[in-house]
Amino acid sequence: MTDIGAAIREAFEHTEYDLGDVAVNRRQVRVPVIQEGADPDALRAVIEEALGADALATVTVTTERIAGEGTVGTVVSFRYRG
Repeated sequence: MTDIGAAIREAFEHTEYDLGDVAVNRRQVRVPVIQEGADPDALRAVIEEALGADALATVTVTTERIAGEGTVGTVVSFRYRG
């Protein structure tokens, strides 16, 4: 099985986005992006490239306070089908 958190962090290394702590709970994944107002389509594209487009289900993008960062950011949540 793919190390989902590591694959996502690696995919974002060469982007303009900074990540908080990627959380994986069974097949539910939460990717906090520190920048508020980040482009949801761009975020999804980076994750799809890392894991494969067929690996993502029920993708949700929200704006919320990022725990431990003291800032508002964009959070991508999805179910992993891998």
